[in-house]
Amino acid sequence: MVGGDATIRPMLGWLRGLLAGKPVLVKGTARLPEGEARCVALGDPLAGGKELVLARSGGRLFAVDRHCPHEGGRMADGPLAEGRYVVCPLHNYKFDPKSGQAVGVACPKARVDRVREVGEDCEVWPW
Repeated sequence: MVGGDATIRPMLGWLRGLLAGKPVLVKGTARLPEGEARCVALGDPLAGGKELVLARSGGRLFAVDRHCPHEGGRMADGPLAEGRYVVCPLHNYKFDPKSGQAVGVACPKARVDRVREVGEDCEVWPW
């Protein structure tokens, strides 16, 4: 392979950003405290919008699809389990908001979306 991973990875990141479209601005996310999650709707979920859980863990903000990949439950807002995991209360499954990986159970990953904090708000690339 010419150039190796050092050349290909930045190019793939650029291409993914180009295809992902424009970000959606979510206001007031700087007020979300460490170890907490907040559900947000981007557009009308019945008309193609999306529901996310924004979670602050380790000083960073993450966006997780609100629909649990296990059986379609909805991730909860409020305190993160153990201060760092988003929870689906349907079966009490926990997900790492950084990777979407299920913790301690055999379950597909939850979808995570790119987030960038901008002042008091954040931008999310949910599609």
